[in-house]
Amino acid sequence: MNLFNENNLLNIGLNKIGDVIVCNLLFILCCIPIFTIGPALTALYHCMLRSVKGNLNGAAKTFFRSFKENFLQSLAAWLLFLLLLFILLQNIRFLSLQGIGISQVFLYLSEGAAVLLVIGGLYIFPVIAAFSNTLRNLVKNSYIFAFMHFPSTLLLAVITILPMFMTYQDLTLLPLYACCWFFFGFSLTALINAHILYRFFKKYLNSENG
Repeated sequence: MNLFNENNLLNIGLNKIGDVIVCNLLFILCCIPIFTIGPALTALYHCMLRSVKGNLNGAAKTFFRSFKENFLQSLAAWLLFLLLLFILLQNIRFLSLQGIGISQVFLYLSEGAAVLLVIGGLYIFPVIAAFSNTLRNLVKNSYIFAFMHFPSTLLLAVITILPMFMTYQDLTLLPLYACCWFFFGFSLTALINAHILYRFFKKYLNSENG
């Protein structure tokens, strides 16, 4: 009889799997215009953080509500991230072709700035998904979280970047990897990250709601 109880562990597990797949497909759909990747990431993290908290009621409805409510801030953050990343990568490419000397110093500075930008990129969309504030304060808080919990930041970087890097290392299995990314890869990565992020988001979320 417990098999048909909605609080049964099997049903809870199946619902979470369904939410992961639904959110993953919606994320891919909303990423098609490219410039909307930022709002789609925010909506994905909003759903995964709610899943970790245990109050994700209606994955599709929650996804699109977050996508709409956070669209402008997420879009601005994404476009700014792309612009700065493009400038830094071009700068690194130019400086790496120069000889040793002062250009080497600027090369190291540019590489350091690129690392800082990626660190901010790991946090900004989950932070927008979780908190309401001005974009300037959200960016500032992203870096505060990143350096207050630096071991977790390194773990987030590995979880986020390593699977994508490994996908392109074995081209023979690329169709299998592509299938995994299509159905659950992005959502699963966000869900694992959400478990890490929620540990130190939780007390600030409680104070904000309070």
